[in-house]
Amino acid sequence: MSARGAGHPSGRFPGGSTGPDSGVRWTLPAMVIVLVGVVAGVVACFVMTRAADTYPLTHRQVDAHIVRVIGPPGGGRSVPAPGADVEVSWTGGDGAVHSGRTHVGPLPDLKGSVRVWADARERLDWGPPGNGTIILGSVLGGLAAASAAWSAGRLLRVGRRAWTARRAVAGWEREWKDITATGR
Repeated sequence: MSARGAGHPSGRFPGGSTGPDSGVRWTLPAMVIVLVGVVAGVVACFVMTRAADTYPLTHRQVDAHIVRVIGPPGGGRSVPAPGADVEVSWTGGDGAVHSGRTHVGPLPDLKGSVRVWADARERLDWGPPGNGTIILGSVLGGLAAASAAWSAGRLLRVGRRAWTARRAVAGWEREWKDITATGR
């Protein structure tokens, strides 16, 4: 029973609560929003895991030699990353020597080699996404989908209220025209 139906003119029960069924109206929308977020997160995880698994089909890891250190860690970046920007060279699948710039983690021995990813056209690439990236992407994707579902729900609620108010005003105008036309 609602507070108004129970005889409270304010529509509230003593103590300011809106009644025992106030949380019930949010249960189904909240469950739908959570379900949308979970499904979107699982789909994002599946897509990114699939991309990471198929990455070696179009890319390969090569041993590259450091030609020179280009700059200190984070040179030109807004947030410095540990390691250094280096220029590397490697022998491609076609037998030609290729070079490119990349960022390496902790600076390895300058006379040693580093493992880098190269695509089919012998351009350097970042490599497949790691587990942390996949997990973060899944969580953020789920949160974004849940936020979009909540926003869509709010838009629907506002639109329904506006439509109902418009229909009510149209009904009152019709009644007013009938009253003024008949003179009652």
